[in-house]
Parts: sequence; structure tokens; C-alpha cells
Amino acid sequence: MEEKNHKWYIIQTQHSYENKVRERLEKRIKENGMSDLIVDIYIPSETVSVNKNGKRVTKEEFFYPGYVLVKMIMNDATESMIRRTPGVASFIGSHATTKEEGKIVPSPLSDADVARIFEDREAKAQSGINELIGMEFDIGEKVQVIDGPFNGLNGIIENINLDKGRVTVKIEIFGRSTPTELEFSKVKKL
Repeated sequence: MEEKNHKWYIIQTQHSYENKVRERLEKRIKENGMSDLIVDIYIPSETVSVNKNGKRVTKEEFFYPGYVLVKMIMNDATESMIRRTPGVASFIGSHATTKEEGKIVPSPLSDADVARIFEDREAKAQSGINELIGMEFDIGEKVQVIDGPFNGLNGIIENINLDKGRVTVKIEIFGRSTPTELEFSKVKKL
């Protein structure tokens, strides 16, 4: 089948089951001979290093926890196989069809959304966020928040917790100085 017929769909998983769902789907795709219909499974994530109990460990951080992207040709067989995979809760973004009254059909992601998701992945990979982890910070040092709801705001480090890999940054929000605890990976030196 032509590649252009394959579209990206979002499936919701049980909490912390993203990798298990991917493994189960890969196994079921092989068993059902659907590798030409379901061609890719992607979990938007990155591997980050964190300090845990004084030791540096790596962990997978999900950009969209609880969601897995699947590139596939949607038909009754592929939809049913995915829905019946243990750990899959549902497809995200569905609409009712007019052809078959009452039948709900999952909607694929738009090309713009797919481009944004994959551009975000590229940007995060190139930004070197992982290299910032373990960087020496000093109390009183100016930093900029580079991820999360305070992205782009500047602040001053008030406290450093090496065991947790977090800093407390005083950020001015709505004209008030607010202490905010952030992971090392969420700030950079100015």
C-alpha cells in the first residue's frame, strides 16, 4: 500500500503503560500480519539524567504522558486490533460517520500537528537540554526557565537541592516575586 495512505492517530493508554502498549502492539501486528497496515509506533519522549539519592540516573520523560502515536491505515481490522490491545484506553479525536449511522471513526492527526510534534522532538534533541543536567548552579545566579508553564521567564536561584536535582528560582509573576521549584533541566544560566 502507498505510504501516503498511512496517517498518524493518537491512542490513549493507561497511566505509565506507554512502553508496554508499544511492545504489545508490535507483537500483535506481527501475529496478525498487519506490518504493511501499521507501520510506526511513536512515543514522544526523551531520556534525561537526574540526580536521585545522590546518584545520577537516566529516565525516560514523556512529552505527552499517557499517549502513543500510531502511523497506520485505518480500517475495521486495524482499529479493532488496537482497541483490544491490553493497556489501550481509546483513540483520541473521533467523529461519527454519515455512511454507517452511529459508527464512530477515529480522526487522524492533521499534517500541521504531525509536523509540530516531530519538530518539537527535533528541537528538544538539538537544544542539548540533557547537557544542562548536573551543571553547577550558584545561589543568587540569574537563570532562564526553558520548559514548562514558566518557559521564557527569568529568575534568581534561591536554593539548590542536589539530591532531588532541583533548584528553587524566584520568578516575578504578575508583579510578585514567587519562589518556584524546578528541575535542573528546566533552567539555564543567563
